[in-house]
Amino acid sequence: MTLAPQSIIPEPDVLAALRELLAQHPTMTQVGCEALSRALFVLRYLDRRPKPFEVETAREALLVDGEVLA
Repeated sequence: MTLAPQSIIPEPDVLAALRELLAQHPTMTQVGCEALSRALFVLRYLDRRPKPFEVETAREALLVDGEVLA
């Protein structure tokens, strides 16, 4: 029996914070999810440090044709 792929929906706060971070700091589109997680917390876009998989999910939601929409 094969299971259908599940849709992964990003956390709304992480998605909004990541969108804002990338709009303010376009060079951050070139770094990994661990660095983005750290930046979201250190730069106070979020009051907690998101897990890298949360950042990865939000980042994928912002991708269109290989480009990050900010």
